[in-house]
Amino acid sequence: MTASRLPALPEAAPQSDLNQDLEPLTLSWDSSVSRALVHRNAVAEVLLTDARELSDGHFLLAAQWPRSYAASPTSDTGTPSTERHDPMLAAETIRQVGLYICQKFLGAPGTSRPVIRNVGFRIDNGAEPVVGYGATDVLCRAEVFDVRHVDDVPYPVALSVRLQFSAAGREFGSAVGRVRVLSDKEYELSRGPNAAAAPVPGTVHDRPSPAEVSVPSPGDVMLVRDPSGTLLVAPADLRHPRFFDHPSDHVPGMVLLEAARQAACLAGASSGRLNGCHMHALRFTEWNSPVHVACAPDDDGWTFQITQDGEPTATGALSFAANA
Repeated sequence: MTASRLPALPEAAPQSDLNQDLEPLTLSWDSSVSRALVHRNAVAEVLLTDARELSDGHFLLAAQWPRSYAASPTSDTGTPSTERHDPMLAAETIRQVGLYICQKFLGAPGTSRPVIRNVGFRIDNGAEPVVGYGATDVLCRAEVFDVRHVDDVPYPVALSVRLQFSAAGREFGSAVGRVRVLSDKEYELSRGPNAAAAPVPGTVHDRPSPAEVSVPSPGDVMLVRDPSGTLLVAPADLRHPRFFDHPSDHVPGMVLLEAARQAACLAGASSGRLNGCHMHALRFTEWNSPVHVACAPDDDGWTFQITQDGEPTATGALSFAANA
């Protein structure tokens, strides 16, 4: 398995610079942005609430991380003092930010098809916010870079986004992602006959328990084992509100990333808390044939590979820290 290193954590700007960015601006956490601009059907699944364009490819965005996505159990007394948000919210946030910036600020039309090619994040477990009585207001400082244009297209056809997360004035992590903006025609040509594909439930041979893959309920399990013991990506709930908010003609990238995390748990990472990941999508992962996931340890954490029909569709890496 080819190693895939985690992205470097972007260097945090001094807190004084952060305050200067906010001084002339007012961000709101009172209502969500348009669902269509982040490819979500349910308002409850929209994390972004507001955004402002600064200058030279920099943006400020407001996001809310819901309490319902807490990933650590409460204490024996029932207090939420040890709860933390599911780290995968960082990946979903960069996904939504990339789609939103392309369409809201950079001119990509509503008929375009932004596709996430790379996604990754790093979380400082010692600085990340504690889950309180409601959602956590998260400030996202974004920088757009490595922008690609082509003749006769008025908007970027590809770009990368780097985010830094803070809550209550405290930096706690970062994320990176790359977006490829396809026209509707380009998307249809790239999908071919798979454009009409839909999830097809397969025979479940052996599904891990929620405890084995560190999820709260059976519907959150993304894997099964075939008779040979090979792990397959096969979500237990094809209407999961978070992973299947809307129909998709391919296996969503967030499903693949979560399946890789669960595969790492089964391989021996279940005692640690995810604090970093990176995934590179090589091509679309389809619904019409088995999807295999393999995870193996390396010096920096764990590497994973998603394969279909004998060819890799995505590769990446994960890192875990001891549970706090």
